[in-house]
Amino acid sequence: MMERATIDILPECLIEKIASYLSFKDAAKMSILSKTWLRSWFTHPNIEFKYPYSGRNLELVDTIMDRYRDRKIPIDKFELSYSDFSLISQPIDKWLDIALQNGVKYLFFEVHNFSLPIFIILAAKSLTELVVDWCTLMPVSFSSDVTNCNSLRKLSLTHVKLDENMLQTLLNCCPLIVSFIFYYCWGFKKIELLNLQKIKSVSIKSREQNELIKIQAPTLEHLTYDGYLWGKLDIVECQNLKSLDISYVRISDEFLQNLISGSQSLKDLKIRNCEDIEEIDSSNLESLEYMGYKIPKLKIARQLKHLKINLQCFSSLKAAWFCNLRKLLSNSISCPEISLDFSKWNEINLTDLQLHHGVATPKVDVLNVNCTWRKGECPTFLDALLLSCHPRRLNIRSTSATFKYFINRLIYMKNMSFDDNSWHLAELQLNREGLSIRPDMPYYIEYSFLLDW
Repeated sequence: MMERATIDILPECLIEKIASYLSFKDAAKMSILSKTWLRSWFTHPNIEFKYPYSGRNLELVDTIMDRYRDRKIPIDKFELSYSDFSLISQPIDKWLDIALQNGVKYLFFEVHNFSLPIFIILAAKSLTELVVDWCTLMPVSFSSDVTNCNSLRKLSLTHVKLDENMLQTLLNCCPLIVSFIFYYCWGFKKIELLNLQKIKSVSIKSREQNELIKIQAPTLEHLTYDGYLWGKLDIVECQNLKSLDISYVRISDEFLQNLISGSQSLKDLKIRNCEDIEEIDSSNLESLEYMGYKIPKLKIARQLKHLKINLQCFSSLKAAWFCNLRKLLSNSISCPEISLDFSKWNEINLTDLQLHHGVATPKVDVLNVNCTWRKGECPTFLDALLLSCHPRRLNIRSTSATFKYFINRLIYMKNMSFDDNSWHLAELQLNREGLSIRPDMPYYIEYSFLLDW
């Protein structure tokens, strides 16, 4: 009795406020406390129906939505998620219409195999954020029935089927969106973002064989593109771009140079597995992350505050490769982490490597080395690696046989001197106990060394 009395002491307006910060499911649990809490759940502004739902549960959803319609209860957020529309006999269109009529602002819709009438949704004047997943967008006759949705600020489409006309019409009727997310959709060959007047953030991930990606957006600040682009990536008039993250795109040095020079505000650049890049002009950059097969040249990189490199080496290496690695790392004041993946090993001519030094050995905070060859010793490999950079922490992942060689080689090198830079092993620390086992590969060991130079 004392507990219930304490709950009833709270003013109803305060209970409604508290309930509004809870999820729809948690607010439903609280409804058993008192009639006041029950009423607060009945008027909860955020509705979440996520699968699995079936039979009686779906009937309950219908009853709840009828209550919101009949009492005209405002809806701020409406989330509906179900695995397969073909298994539902309940009127999803009706639930959607109730949410729109009751002023929904945030709409999340994930119903597999459902043809979504997206332009009916965009006719709602209250909608500010729309997230659509695993749907097909219903085709429309491109007429005066398609009106602009000037209230929408965020649009996210994931695993959605649509054609190029639908995509272009959709973007044209949402000219004031600030954020656009477009992940793994299909049914088109090109993406053009041309008339988005307020856009600041664009993120595209695609596995389609796109022929053209064209972005013309003077207000754009953040751009991410991850996809196997077979055609052209065309980015123009993006002079306010602050961050660029691109993956699996064929771009030239000239394209990258024009993009960087055309946007003096570009400070954060991430490049992953993009072919044909020989040089990166980092004169305006503060942060650079690079992943690829080639070692690029860095132009004017001393001002970089953050540099992260991941190199994937699938062919035989020569002394020149380690020399280029040394030059790359020497161009930056700070290099917190370098990751190197090696699938082959071969003898390195250390004399050639020492002759090509020319620069001081750069220091690296963390050097991650992943060796996937199955067996065989590499007498000069570790020597060449440590002549190229001085890591404070060396993390090695390799087969047990290769790792034994690394251990013996490090112990042998403890009191050795290379190029007047003597070093010794300060601490040996086990990073993970035991062996990590993969069914398709031999046993692997991961160890971490702290090195004192």
